[in-house]
Amino acid sequence: MRLHASKTVVALAVCASLSACAMWKKDEVQPGSGSGVAVYNTNQLTPAQYQVVKHIWVDDMRSNVRVPTFGSLDEGIAALKDQAAAAGGAGLINTMCMDASGYGAGRLLCYGDAIRLN
Repeated sequence: MRLHASKTVVALAVCASLSACAMWKKDEVQPGSGSGVAVYNTNQLTPAQYQVVKHIWVDDMRSNVRVPTFGSLDEGIAALKDQAAAAGGAGLINTMCMDASGYGAGRLLCYGDAIRLN
């Protein structure tokens, strides 16, 4: 009986390890792939004109531990565009870049919603 219990514990540990590895998998995003992604202000579109594809860097479990920061606004928006393109989005809305002083001096934390136009 004790041997059966230890096999179960080992099996659970292996499953947990594999799940953790899958969660931390690096996104396959090509830099520059979002060159065709448009950035919209919230007053340019009505909610009926688009659907949200992904809340960039918010939907992932990794955001509980770490999110990317950027040295400039242009760098942050370019990364958001690349993430939106990788998610199948044609645009970005609700984009925001703010001071990430807790992560490092002079760094910006940027996020937004990847959208697909209807």
